[in-house]
Amino acid sequence: MIQGLIRGEKILGVVLMLWTLIVAGVSSAEAAALPHLGEAKAAVEAQYGAAYVVQEDTLHFRNGEEWRESLKTKPSQAKAYGYAILAQDKKGTLWVEYNADERVKKETLLLEENLKIRHLGKYFQELQAALTAKDSLAVILESYPRTQLAVRIGKTAEAERWVRFFVVGEGKTHINMHSEIKGFEITESSCLPGEVKAPTEGAWTKSDNYFLPRLYFSEPLLKRKKTELIVVHHAAMPLTTTREDIQDLHLTNGWAGIGYHKLVFADGKTAEGRPENVVGAHALGVNQRSLGIVLVGDFSKERPPMAQLQGAANLTRELMEKYHVALENVKPHRAVTEGTDCPGAAFPWQEFISLIAAAGK
Repeated sequence: MIQGLIRGEKILGVVLMLWTLIVAGVSSAEAAALPHLGEAKAAVEAQYGAAYVVQEDTLHFRNGEEWRESLKTKPSQAKAYGYAILAQDKKGTLWVEYNADERVKKETLLLEENLKIRHLGKYFQELQAALTAKDSLAVILESYPRTQLAVRIGKTAEAERWVRFFVVGEGKTHINMHSEIKGFEITESSCLPGEVKAPTEGAWTKSDNYFLPRLYFSEPLLKRKKTELIVVHHAAMPLTTTREDIQDLHLTNGWAGIGYHKLVFADGKTAEGRPENVVGAHALGVNQRSLGIVLVGDFSKERPPMAQLQGAANLTRELMEKYHVALENVKPHRAVTEGTDCPGAAFPWQEFISLIAAAGK
């Protein structure tokens, strides 16, 4: 049903117009959890209220009140029922299809605003837990104009339960944790014991599970053959920037993912970026023979906090000893790549070098 909505621009436009008008008035209904397949219609409507729009058949939709009024003279079952939902600040419509016993057999969520894969757990905690369970299985289908993504969230000897996501964008980069979705559908299909059945027809292949809290890269990374330099950067972004924010930016730039090997935050704590043994994407001309450390922040006009400087100095010293890099081969980005003042004009380089030297005593 919803596949037709997604593909048919005219139909989708009408539904989205109704959807926006109705959902705009939703202010207090919390969608703490989505209905479960097999759940009774009465339970769904106890949580979400009556459907505000009803799909009678493939092409015809009716206002929910009109539909309920018509049932007084002609009882019938609609193809799907649309419920307005609010998951924190995310508004949308939950389309539910029921079987003859009025139990959920399929549910499809269309969001008013796109949502990044990495943020899904913030709004749909129960679904996130299912997507990241040990027995989950992520698959992709290479298709035009955009690769499709699905995750198996349950399997018994007789059936499999799948979530298929509506990925948006032009498809210039591979699907990753920063890809945006406009919704998803949850279905269940019968299968034979030991059989893995794809969510739809097509050549689905196993994929990384981008709902797990890990960094994934959009292409294979090359092993680094030698480490002669350690290059120090600033992120040229606010101190509050997260590792995922930098990953998002670098993927948007068309890179495989985060280009730095190590990150240091304002409080001196560190995080892993690109795997330590692969070629980075941080300093043009020396990536093949260097490690990249970034201090999160913008030090063009303000110096980094002392805790951050000390944390970066300690980390640098550890890497120097591990890879046998001399202090004179610890370089600011501007010393190895033309056209940049990174790690910023206010970065106290000589003080930083003294901290590294002191860390080795």
